[in-house]
Amino acid sequence: MNDPFAEPSDTRQAILGAAFRALCEHGYADVTIQRIGDEFDKSPSLVYHHYDGKDDLLIDLMGYLLDEFEASIADGAAAERSGNGAERSENGAERSEEGGAAESEVLEVAPEEAFDRSAREQLDGYLTAAVDPASLDDPYAPDERFVTVMTELRSQAASDEAYRDHFDRSDRVFGEYLERLVREAAAEVPRDAAGATDDDRSVAASEVAATLQTFATGGMFRWATTSDEAWVADSRAGIDRYLESMLPLVETTGSDE
Repeated sequence: MNDPFAEPSDTRQAILGAAFRALCEHGYADVTIQRIGDEFDKSPSLVYHHYDGKDDLLIDLMGYLLDEFEASIADGAAAERSGNGAERSENGAERSEEGGAAESEVLEVAPEEAFDRSAREQLDGYLTAAVDPASLDDPYAPDERFVTVMTELRSQAASDEAYRDHFDRSDRVFGEYLERLVREAAAEVPRDAAGATDDDRSVAASEVAATLQTFATGGMFRWATTSDEAWVADSRAGIDRYLESMLPLVETTGSDE
């Protein structure tokens, strides 16, 4: 996975980049403000000036990455609808530094080419990233270490309201993204697949998306917390079989907001 903060444009991005690198290297339990400061190419005291503590910084880091992902998929959907390959907007999510004006430059966490695949291919990539991230050869896909630390961070939501609020929002964003992909993938399925007709399309895309999201969340936890990976192939075969049987039945009407 490429470092999304390789070229920071301001102090906030530089601090978040330092936090990203320190987190991936040390994990949640062992990352500290001091270790984040060690990754920062300016005075470590600036980290303390901008953030109250480790969790405050990590929640801002996750929020920033989610903002960027949300803007990328929104622009990708708009470009697909218009068919003109429009460049991604820089105002997909409002971000400010020290409560000031929105940044004029933002990092491209997931550029347009990351979504230049069919809906089914994007669904496959999402599921693989959850249960077998080592097998992905994609600079924009989460790698093994990133999946591990995100699992550690999600675990904090069991007892920390700020983390819970973040993952509530994250699940909504990814749920909407998956719902759109499911609907698009269903539209790509030939009408006579599995003997289904348009009249048979009675399954809501949101239902299938929720099932995939729950599978992925559980798969990430199992992958990150066990050493035996014998379950991966069988579980992946099962979810693929589920998709093959459900996509011909998914309602393809409706528009994304």
